[in-house]
Amino acid sequence: MADGRLNCHKAGPREGNNQPSTMKTRGKLKESVLQGMKAGQDTERVFCDYMRDSIRATLWALMQEEVEAHCGVSHRPEVEGRYRRAGSDDGVFYFAGRKEAVKRPRVRERLSGGREREKVLESYQSARSQKNIVEEVMAMVEEGVSARGSQRVTGKAMSASEVSRQWVRHSATRIEELRGRDLSLNEYFGLMLDGVFLKETVVLVALGIKKDGSKEVLDFRVGSSESYEVARSLCSGLLERGFQVKGRLLAVLDGAKALHKAVKEFWRDAVIQDCLIHKERNLHGYLRKSDHSECSRLVKRLRLAQGAEAGREALVALRKFLKERNAAALASLDEAGERLIALHLLDVPATLNVSLLSTNLIENALHNYRRQTRRVTRWDPRSNQVERWSATALLWAERGFRKIKGFEDLPYLLSALAKPASDWAHAGSSVPASSLRSAPASQETASTPLAA
Repeated sequence: MADGRLNCHKAGPREGNNQPSTMKTRGKLKESVLQGMKAGQDTERVFCDYMRDSIRATLWALMQEEVEAHCGVSHRPEVEGRYRRAGSDDGVFYFAGRKEAVKRPRVRERLSGGREREKVLESYQSARSQKNIVEEVMAMVEEGVSARGSQRVTGKAMSASEVSRQWVRHSATRIEELRGRDLSLNEYFGLMLDGVFLKETVVLVALGIKKDGSKEVLDFRVGSSESYEVARSLCSGLLERGFQVKGRLLAVLDGAKALHKAVKEFWRDAVIQDCLIHKERNLHGYLRKSDHSECSRLVKRLRLAQGAEAGREALVALRKFLKERNAAALASLDEAGERLIALHLLDVPATLNVSLLSTNLIENALHNYRRQTRRVTRWDPRSNQVERWSATALLWAERGFRKIKGFEDLPYLLSALAKPASDWAHAGSSVPASSLRSAPASQETASTPLAA
């Protein structure tokens, strides 16, 4: 602090605007720093002002060097040269997300016939380009600042309309960034599909889970609903980009038949786990409120169970409770059947239940997606607006991804998925279906994998 290198410049007049000497400018800056420190001014503010004045002085020095290259030194000008000095004028430059004032030297270019024109210095042209702050402004917009808000934050460095135009170009690059990834470079074992509704549009998102427990947004498709056609297009695109699994795929879905069908078409031996949270909400819709607590207790028992035997016992207990309460709730449970305990049937540690028995992983990503897109009140189906915002929001949400809970026990799951589907199916049928439910044959076969 004593030598002035880390000290700050006093807020006030900009001495560096028209100093002919860089050394003299630096001396005055340091002098003002000492004055500011003695006056007890706010250190952070003084530091920022000092840095701005230092940059302003450096820019002035660069422009002076360029002027001398064109016109010669000031005390020995080129009288018959192509260029001549023409004083100075007020100018601006863009730096660190703001527009700053600066004095700029002027140079005139001599033309034939005694005419002249302004020669714009390249150093000043580069400094006054708004491209210098586009990255900072776009980062503000990605973090939820509106176009008008970013205009205020940057001190009107960019107008709201210019921010919007830059955002269109910036967000378009996010689509290529997301879909340009080579998925063959990673090894996955899990896949989650879920959709988010934007008025009359649905964005179906695919989330991949890698063998080390980390997560990644794979791709998305825009449609009018979570239809089989949209899901099929999404799955097909993943395979074209190199998405691959060694062994069987673990797909965690919300119970939608269209998603089941699409997954089974491309991964015939996939292990499909239906989301327990979705199923619990669905059952509550059939039951009286007085039965909700007991239903939740039984679902929680199922969620905490470890292994095939404990999973079946918990499912039998839940089915017995529903049979005594509501036939429609029972039919809803039987429709999912053993898809509710697909993870249990693999006999893996219960530490993985938290992350893989529900679609919470992708639901959290979609929650952040909604936060990013909440300012958009009108979606234009004629443009790529939905795709641009979706790619940007999903990549933003991905920044906060962490490994799944219980990832240390993933080797047990990977070992189970490496076994042939026939071995798993045989283990799953070791207990007669009658011990799980006594539903009609059409309902008992509802959990059978759909044919491609």
